[in-house]
Amino acid sequence: MRLHSELFWTPLALLSAACMFPGGTDAKIWQNRLYSDNMMFESREAYDVRPFVAGFGDTTGEAVSVIFQGHTYPTTVGNDGKWEVQMNSCNVGTGLTLKITTPTSNNLSYANVACGQVFVCSGQSNMELPLSYVFNGTEEIAAANRPDWRLFRVPHVYADEPQDDMPAFDSDTHLPATWLVSNSTIAAKFSATCYLTARHIETMLWSNAPFGLIWASWGGTRVAAWTPRTSIKKCADTPGEPAINGTAQQGYSALYNGMIHPLTKFSIRAVFWFQGEHDVAMHTSQQRYACVFGTMINDWRDAWTGIGDFPFVYTQLAPYRGGAVSIIRLAQADTQPHIGLDTTGMAVTIDLGDVHAPDGEVHSRRKEEVGYRLALQALHVLYAIQANQTIENTDYPHDTPTPVPLFYSGPVLRSATQLTATSAKLTFDFGEGMYMNDTHDCEIYSNELLEGDSCCSEYKMFEFCTGNTSTPEALVCVNMTDARAGPDNSSVIVSAGEEAKGFTSIRYAYADFPLCVLYNAHGLPAGTFLADVESVSPKTTTDVLPVNSRQQVQPAPKPPAVTPPMGLNSWNSFHCNVDERKMRAMADALVATGLSQVGYEYVNIDDCWQVMRSANGTINADPARFPGGIRPLVDYVHSLGLKFGIYTAQHEFTCQTRPGSWQHEAIDVQSYCEWGVDYIKLDQCRGRSWPTLNESWIKFRAAIDTCTQKRGFPMVLSVESCDDPGACGQWVGQLANLWRTGGDIQADFASVMHNVAANTKMAAVAGPKGGPQNGGHWNDADMLQVGNIGLSLTEQRTHFSLWAFMASPLLIGCDVSLLSDDSKTILGNSDVTVINQDALGIQGIPVGSNTDPGTAPCWAKRLANGDVAALLLNTGDAPLTISCNLTDLGVHGNMKQAFDVWAHKPIAVPAGATTVTARNLDSHDVLFLRISV
Repeated sequence: MRLHSELFWTPLALLSAACMFPGGTDAKIWQNRLYSDNMMFESREAYDVRPFVAGFGDTTGEAVSVIFQGHTYPTTVGNDGKWEVQMNSCNVGTGLTLKITTPTSNNLSYANVACGQVFVCSGQSNMELPLSYVFNGTEEIAAANRPDWRLFRVPHVYADEPQDDMPAFDSDTHLPATWLVSNSTIAAKFSATCYLTARHIETMLWSNAPFGLIWASWGGTRVAAWTPRTSIKKCADTPGEPAINGTAQQGYSALYNGMIHPLTKFSIRAVFWFQGEHDVAMHTSQQRYACVFGTMINDWRDAWTGIGDFPFVYTQLAPYRGGAVSIIRLAQADTQPHIGLDTTGMAVTIDLGDVHAPDGEVHSRRKEEVGYRLALQALHVLYAIQANQTIENTDYPHDTPTPVPLFYSGPVLRSATQLTATSAKLTFDFGEGMYMNDTHDCEIYSNELLEGDSCCSEYKMFEFCTGNTSTPEALVCVNMTDARAGPDNSSVIVSAGEEAKGFTSIRYAYADFPLCVLYNAHGLPAGTFLADVESVSPKTTTDVLPVNSRQQVQPAPKPPAVTPPMGLNSWNSFHCNVDERKMRAMADALVATGLSQVGYEYVNIDDCWQVMRSANGTINADPARFPGGIRPLVDYVHSLGLKFGIYTAQHEFTCQTRPGSWQHEAIDVQSYCEWGVDYIKLDQCRGRSWPTLNESWIKFRAAIDTCTQKRGFPMVLSVESCDDPGACGQWVGQLANLWRTGGDIQADFASVMHNVAANTKMAAVAGPKGGPQNGGHWNDADMLQVGNIGLSLTEQRTHFSLWAFMASPLLIGCDVSLLSDDSKTILGNSDVTVINQDALGIQGIPVGSNTDPGTAPCWAKRLANGDVAALLLNTGDAPLTISCNLTDLGVHGNMKQAFDVWAHKPIAVPAGATTVTARNLDSHDVLFLRISV
């Protein structure tokens, strides 16, 4: 295994601990260089992503405690020498302290820690150029003393295998690999594109939240060097990959291994990317670049386990004379959101030429505008702000904001339709007020060839082509003769001469250095495109949605949720970083792991799938995260034999300030019904609402009943919340199939037991019958944390046992595609799930002399066949022997067998015994028995 930087290369095994790790040779626990004084954590307040803290240890089983903002997060060093925690709290702020302690080894402490938003900036030379190089750099540098901003430079380093850490110093910028507080000296050396993008985001959002920028780029490098080997293998059959040409950092995955992989245990908000010029020079094909780049994005996201599909915003290459720039621009256009690749945004820069740039025209100094356009895309993709939606705009730092509408995109081609043998109509989204205009420096490039008074008078931006669009370099094209505004505000009519007859496609701005481009009224350009032309034959259209295959009318709908629902929910693992790709992967994983055969059938998406409403009041899915809408995702889930659930809130806004269902109850359920949704989670969060909880629930209940009668299969309603058996507990079961009883569960044992106590108080209310549409009605202790970082395997097993025992819904809250074998074994234990799904539907409760659910050692639950389920639970911090009286457990008469559902075998119980005993039961462990009489 080799690690190479500008300072050294050597086998990794020979690197000293002092070289690789700040702790030095005597360190017992240590972390990589991302953990330093002045570090920036991703704040939970930004999209609710949890920050992780990870490190290494010499001693397997060594206890490690992470202490931050008044919370302690315990963990242990694993067999692989690594440890990790997920922090539930990271409130925006600076001047914080992070401490990491062990009982016997060294301790670590970091000062001036901050919580804010963390961005990774990567690519090649146009991401590498410093702030001192660009236009207006002097002004930006003078204003760069920002104590709330933290900057981190990843040193240039390549490696044969994925690395956990990085060298200590970058010889190019002379910056150490440590977090630095932003000032003019450091900012002058820092990536201009990265810095200016963040600065524009701050300005547009009127945000004073701290920003952390991780800069990991290397000039003159191809996309394959930044791509994990898994991505390269996925593109093995895609033609057009040139041989390695140049230095060793061009090798497959070399820069991913050395510069990106060390970052993947650190929570981030998004990635900004500027790259492609070296692939132009290497003549990488459009298909190859699109495949490698797209799979690289998805595989980066998969490598950052635990935070979901973070946004990835990139540039379409700026103009320069490189030989085949438009080939890569087309590939970049292919990477905009579509099924299989979501949550991306492309900033078009094809007009930002700089012929006289000191480092050559490939290195344009117009990074102020590049950063602005990346920031516009970021507001849309990161913050789900839609076109024409108001944002707060201000000049840094604290001026009074002026509300302005967001326009984040130039014209985007929607369709190209043939009108005559030599003309076509091009229809655009975001095309209001379109006009043609010269690009920067076009007059210099055109030189004496320009006969008119503008570049646009001579340069023909549209071309009519024949040939296969999958090989754009082989197309035969002729220039347009005319372009004029269409009959509406969003189209252009283009014409050509007789030589265009037989054209099958149209391309636009297909030049290394476009001299004239199409803008909309907001001054944003259309990106290079190549589009097949549609026939003039009219298409049959309908305003009625097609009937889903599951929506065939049946004479008698089946009762919903007769047993507690089982499935998964996106929130605990992905939070707001959820999209169609992740949900499809979760559905696939339920089937591939065999968990669907155990009974897990619901694939439920939580908050952040939705954005602003249409004029008629219907709710819309986030187009960046769900480019096809929700319906195709529902159909895919159904095609696997699974069911689909969706989230909304009874208030004006959801918990993440997306549109709630207040005053839109009926129209929202109608949409869900048409999409084929099987399950609704109805939260209570923010903004205005009806005076009483049940008013919203009643409206949902009526709309769901109408839907059920219409389509013939039921829809489960889950609501939040009901925790008083003498009040809402008297009637909630008539409206909802399940209801939350406690707060949001976190991945720690105290939170688990807190929700157990709240759920137990409502035990008498739950049951399998008498609910809506004669289905079940269940107490919901919240989603599972099994499989997430935070609970030990023992605590995961106990957590799952309690949920099953209480007849709570079993909704997996982790990334099922990344389940460890141990966590899969817990979730897939059918001896446990069958008790949860027992037909009698009685919720298990504490029994005996101590019935406090927070500390009770003995729990009992009657089963439909006469058996008794028993839990012996140690909630303490030390091993304990627990005995439970059989009479208290409800076991009367002779006991035939006490079956341990985790060991999958009977335990030895003496004849005539009056108790069952768990000897030396570990802290937070459980003995779960099924007793036959």
